[in-house]
Amino acid sequence: MKEKVFDIFASLKARRWSLGHVLFAVVAVLLAIAFFLALPYRLRALPGGAMTVRHVTEATAVVNGQPQTITLPHTFRGLPPGTPISLTFAVDTRASFSLLVKTVYAPTEVAFNGETISAYGKKGTYPSFLDDPPTTVRIFSFRPDVNGPRTGTITVTYEFPHDRAQLPVAPFAISNTSGLYRYEFGYLMACFFVEVFLALMGLVLVLLSFSIYDVKSSRGMLLFLGLFFLAVGVWNIGENDFSVFAIQNAVLLYLMAFTGLFFVIAPLYGFALSAVTFRWQRLLTAVFYLEVLLPALALLLQLAGLVMMMQSLFVFHLLHPLALALLVVALVYEAVHEKNTRARWVLVPVAALLASAVLEILNYYVFRRFEFAMVFLFGTYVFLLLMLVLTGAILRKDARMKQDYERQAHEHELLELRLAAEKERHDMMLAEERRLSGIRHDLKHHVSLLSELAQQGNIERMKTYLAGLTKTIAARHPAHYAENLAVNAIAAHYAALAEKQGIAVTIDLVVPEHAGSLTDAELASVFGNLLENAIESCVRSRGHVVPPPAAETPASEQGQPPFARSSRPSHELPPQPFLELKARVLDGRLVIVLDNTCAEPPAKDGERYLSSKRGGRAPGLGLSSITAIAAAHGGRATFDSDERAFHSSVILEL
Repeated sequence: MKEKVFDIFASLKARRWSLGHVLFAVVAVLLAIAFFLALPYRLRALPGGAMTVRHVTEATAVVNGQPQTITLPHTFRGLPPGTPISLTFAVDTRASFSLLVKTVYAPTEVAFNGETISAYGKKGTYPSFLDDPPTTVRIFSFRPDVNGPRTGTITVTYEFPHDRAQLPVAPFAISNTSGLYRYEFGYLMACFFVEVFLALMGLVLVLLSFSIYDVKSSRGMLLFLGLFFLAVGVWNIGENDFSVFAIQNAVLLYLMAFTGLFFVIAPLYGFALSAVTFRWQRLLTAVFYLEVLLPALALLLQLAGLVMMMQSLFVFHLLHPLALALLVVALVYEAVHEKNTRARWVLVPVAALLASAVLEILNYYVFRRFEFAMVFLFGTYVFLLLMLVLTGAILRKDARMKQDYERQAHEHELLELRLAAEKERHDMMLAEERRLSGIRHDLKHHVSLLSELAQQGNIERMKTYLAGLTKTIAARHPAHYAENLAVNAIAAHYAALAEKQGIAVTIDLVVPEHAGSLTDAELASVFGNLLENAIESCVRSRGHVVPPPAAETPASEQGQPPFARSSRPSHELPPQPFLELKARVLDGRLVIVLDNTCAEPPAKDGERYLSSKRGGRAPGLGLSSITAIAAAHGGRATFDSDERAFHSSVILEL
């Protein structure tokens, strides 16, 4: 799966699609999906056939046989579970109308003129792990009765829930169906659209965290941000009354609402722990696991039928604000005391979320001016917007830091290779000097023997002895490719490595010992990256059939010096993988050209080649480093490929 995702993104990049374009396309697709999920219900609410909505605010309530007139909304409290509560009101029966009824964790029965037309929430109609039926919204349509009495009565009977200490009853809404959709669900459909988008976007971010980013902290941030999006989206979908009509599964919506709400803080902690290194790391990690384990326990207890999630809600009303407050305090400490820049970035959206959570608790228990969780949901949307901007900035910074780190590590590795090669060369020279010293020490013995053979006239034996002595004395010099020690060390190292891989190596370098403004580190980086990439390309090409080269363009026509490309005929080119490296100093410039086997041209993003080691998702560090060094010294680096080979040309001002 991961490789397929890589291939998709590599092909998109090959068509000059950046990651930003891909994400923009994903967002557009998700918005379209969410829009078309809500569209069928929006069409029902077109204003042409909508009638004015009338609310029933007075009704006759009968509780335990005692009638009373009440004003809606009204909350019944302190009744035994299962106590029937009947609400009766009059309606005009000579005109068609629709009635909207919302149940609140209570079995509900609707009757017209004493005849039951609907019953919801009876035992056996919902899973046994629920003590009360989940909340739902229903619309009942009534046809006109022109021959009947002018008025009729509607009776809505509730049973007091088992898991709640109160039963709130909202005013009943009466209109035609289009009018109810337009008035009651106009803004809820827009919310449903946003909520579906959040859930889908969360899934996309989770998948992207496993498929694209290879920086551990960035992957964690993207993963937990996606889980937060998903939790908020799932929670909001479960809370939205419109979801009852779109999904038509009240039990699923009940589980979605509470599961999303209970788990919403854990991804936030995971995001913060991935983005910021805290001094209180252990404490915050413990809270993170607590925010994972307690919601999981609440869900298990609900599915076992032991404790309803509605009852567990009060625990999370306390736990979530305390956890958010602790996180804000930790972020303030890191931002102020430790001067942590990332902590300052994360602090603002988390503090906004904490403020909305506190206001939501006050609204739930004191003010009661907004629907359940409306204040916190608004704060959540603000948080998500801020976090998207923040995450994008952090991910870009992480990517740049990782690329710089990899470049520095690569250049450090090349310098270590140079030092190791120089040490090996030095050791070989010392060993050779010791060997020659021993030979010189024994020279008098050789002279004595030769004198004796000369006196004897044994010329043939003298020739044989001298030939063996010459072979023994001959120095075994290490490989020499260039006067510049850094370039020579790098060339010797990679030439030996290439020959071990069965690669035909041709190296012809004229690089002075002192190369003007070019440092040894820069020369080592250029030659090392060129040779390393060439060897990797040759190794990958092994087993591929490399087609014969086409007729070559004269070097002068390619804008390269005459020595730049091989002048050998096609039939003389080596059948196995090969690399040919040449360098000359011309007109105060160091010109380097390299040809190597390349059976399959690498992917490109515009004019930049993408690294196979990075999954074809980003430019290679080696080529980027060479290009940067060439630009810094007033030169240029060009790379191209054909069906046979990869061609590199670098010009550096000395």
